[in-house]
Amino acid sequence: MTKDRWIIALIYLLGAIAIVLLIPKPKRREAIMAFLACQPLTWLDSLLHVKFHLLSFPVREFPKATDLLFTTEYFLYPLICALYIANEPKGALSARLAALALAVSALTGIVALLVTYSNLIRYERYSWYWTWIRLFLEFTVVRLYCGWYFKSEPTAN
Repeated sequence: MTKDRWIIALIYLLGAIAIVLLIPKPKRREAIMAFLACQPLTWLDSLLHVKFHLLSFPVREFPKATDLLFTTEYFLYPLICALYIANEPKGALSARLAALALAVSALTGIVALLVTYSNLIRYERYSWYWTWIRLFLEFTVVRLYCGWYFKSEPTAN
């Protein structure tokens, strides 16, 4: 197995551990909703980036099916989004924005490491700050959607 395949396996292993250890049981429904809501956003956004030759994914799990790296687009980004949603601090907007910026910055750092030290992601006409902006907007949209969705539930008396 190549280094890139080991990295993909490590992402899945660490992701599974993070799901079990870092998502509180009462917040699992919100985390699942955030995970599922984030997937189409990352898929569409990444398809457009690849179509316009901004990004490329030289090593992919399903090279005949898609030009995207399944692990990052359908698992890693939505997982970090779900972790953020499940562990978002309550209270002041500034604390919530700081948590969002921290989650997006951590994920952007992981992506920068993947770009630098592997063949999983290649920036063609792209840079890390576009990744940060993109993820910030996607996580914000998912946060707004989850807030709307779970606010509409009837409360138990």
